Amino acid sequence: MISHLQVRPRHCDAQSMMHAARYYEYFEDAFLDWLGERGGYDRLRREGADLVVKASGCEHHAPARLGDVLAVETAPARVGTTSITMTFTMRHGGDLVAVGTITYVCVRDGAAAPLPGMLIGPPSSAL
Repeated sequence: MISHLQVRPRHCDAQSMMHAARYYEYFEDAFLDWLGERGGYDRLRREGADLVVKASGCEHHAPARLGDVLAVETAPARVGTTSITMTFTMRHGGDLVAVGTITYVCVRDGAAAPLPGMLIGPPSSAL
């Protein structure tokens, strides 16, 4: 799944480049788009589950700049029993900007729990 997100002034430093800490906001927005294809965060919560971040990382390849429209491809890199690791490949035009990874752990009642089917299977639009 690919999300298209624009770099806004509030995300930039004085040199009009996106601040390194802001990349994670774009990854989260892209993840919510990916989750939306599977019924959304509300569905996840109705199923009694939530997700917490266990680990995250970002490799920067080229700067994102004010006004750029970034294409963020979101895909599962690893699906475990209670966790899912997502990869976020960010591009501007044909240029690789960054690659991020975030591992989410599914929790219910404050403890790790099996991932719901909505996170494992194909998007609901493909069913």
